[in-house]
Amino acid sequence: MLNFIIQKLFNKYVWLIFLPLLFGWLLFADRLEQRTYNAMYKQLNSVKQIWGGNLAQPMPSVRYKRFGSDISTLNKGEIYASNIKLAIKVDYRKKGLVYYTGYNAEFLGKYTIQNPENENIYLSFIFPYPTKQGEGVLQNVKLLINGKEDIEDTEYQPNLALWTGILEPNDQLEISVLYNGRGLNQFQYGFEPRKQINRFTMQANILGAKNLDYPELTMPPTETVQDIVDGKILNWKLDKTLTQLNIGIILPDKLNVEKQLIMMTYRAPVFFLFFLMSLTIILRLAQEKLNFIPVSIISFAYFLFYPLFAYLVIYLGVIFAFGIAFGIIGLLIFNYCRILYGFKIAFMIFMAYVFYSSITSLAALLPIYTGLILTIEGVILLGVFMQILSRHKELQVKQLMSE
Repeated sequence: MLNFIIQKLFNKYVWLIFLPLLFGWLLFADRLEQRTYNAMYKQLNSVKQIWGGNLAQPMPSVRYKRFGSDISTLNKGEIYASNIKLAIKVDYRKKGLVYYTGYNAEFLGKYTIQNPENENIYLSFIFPYPTKQGEGVLQNVKLLINGKEDIEDTEYQPNLALWTGILEPNDQLEISVLYNGRGLNQFQYGFEPRKQINRFTMQANILGAKNLDYPELTMPPTETVQDIVDGKILNWKLDKTLTQLNIGIILPDKLNVEKQLIMMTYRAPVFFLFFLMSLTIILRLAQEKLNFIPVSIISFAYFLFYPLFAYLVIYLGVIFAFGIAFGIIGLLIFNYCRILYGFKIAFMIFMAYVFYSSITSLAALLPIYTGLILTIEGVILLGVFMQILSRHKELQVKQLMSE
């Protein structure tokens, strides 16, 4: 049976058609991967320098020493309570063909500090910035002491904000830090390792995205996630908590056509085999001979849809590029088959092209629905074959494969 298939399948020329096209698809997929790598990773550093990288906000720290003490070593102080308000608005940025998940962040952190001693202390409040050197900027950075700026005792250094002052016994103050920043992909708030978290609350309002995720070694919201019109509200409440996890939010990527093109190209040979099988059945049932040249020309036209779409999408939107590539190749196949076999057979071959090329391509361009689209396509294909074979009960495999 295997020898029979190898000798007879598609008039004995399947390998002369399929193998060169398979080699072409593999070369094309490799070219797309190189193009995607250059676009997504090599230019990522330049995007970070222009827009900003991931914002990772460390927890501030408190250091103090007793007033008038000659000891130069500072003691570690405690943050009595933390109340964080974060607003993130997604702003996808495009460079070349690639979309980057950019966002604008508004941060407001309110920290309550208490004097743990029964005498005056000299206290330093250290607030590290969430940006890496050379990646983006923070704007409107302010450090407020009980709601007011203390310009004399506040330093805004390149990588942190620092306030130093004197606290009287049992005194308490609220230090607020505000800033606007831009980031990519995710935001994290980090805790000090091996330290208990007390009276901590954080609310994050996410606008422009709903399909959120959480990085590794971070905790999901401790409260029920609230849906709003264009996003979500996330809440964390922690008290007397020991954990090695931080808080983090991953924003969803926008569909990057480059990745989907690679997937389409790697899948193409499989669906092309189905197309060849359907083409063979259509021609044999119409009692047409399987000549090598027409079949190879139709197959080559099928192949050209992928590079044509891939290069058109550089200059046009996805919808326009797909429509033009699909329309041109479909028209060429239909017109060629119409001249050779007539309108009815040409229409059937065109529908096979639509079924195996355009619908499977749409499945790759809509990754959320890929499984559903391909499953529905398989059910429809089975129904079509069952309908055709029910009308040709006496049909045998040798009849389809014969010259």
